[in-house]
Amino acid sequence: MRNYEEINVLKETRKNASMAVKAIDALMGKVYNQEFAYELTSERNRFRDFERKAEAGLWEHGLISKDSSLQKAMLWGAVQANTMLNISTNHVADMMIQGNTRGIADLIKVKHNNKKMGSFANELAEELMDFEEENIERLKRFL
Repeated sequence: MRNYEEINVLKETRKNASMAVKAIDALMGKVYNQEFAYELTSERNRFRDFERKAEAGLWEHGLISKDSSLQKAMLWGAVQANTMLNISTNHVADMMIQGNTRGIADLIKVKHNNKKMGSFANELAEELMDFEEENIERLKRFL
């Protein structure tokens, strides 16, 4: 029997990490501060690890995760519009802080609405939220 609450949390965790990877990919060509580029690359790699772990959890429930082309296009368009006039390091860092904050809020919501999730989904979501909080603290120095 499938635990739909576990699946919901894993889907949100995967979506959260996947959106972060795509956002960083869209921003990297606009980052000229070497230290900041290194920070974003490091974050991207960790987000990709979370994405893979969530995908593995979904696979165990017999689900194959898929990306939404519309979401990807909307994210890319939003990044382009938001950086059209300002590609300064502090602006891009602020965008990333906002994205991490939104990611934490989305995970908190899905966890509150799915209290019967298994320990794997809960631990993965908690670990991702902790990582995003750490990102926010590290990114503050680029503001």
